Amino acid sequence: MKKQNDEERKPGGMSKIYYVFGLFMIIFYVGMAYIMIFSPIFVKRISAPLRYGMGALFFLYGIFRAYRQIKDR
Repeated sequence: MKKQNDEERKPGGMSKIYYVFGLFMIIFYVGMAYIMIFSPIFVKRISAPLRYGMGALFFLYGIFRAYRQIKDR
């Protein structure tokens, strides 16, 4: 039996929804990185090393998601 790839099984509209959702999530992760590193919102609640570490992880994961988004297209 021949295997179908994911794009053949999905209806045309769903792939567009997944693409837009992926873009939204990239913006969300990079935005969270910006907020964690540069915003005074979390200064009193979270220590500086933890904030910078979490910000770096959010940023790297956003870049990774962007890479996968571009690669899959």
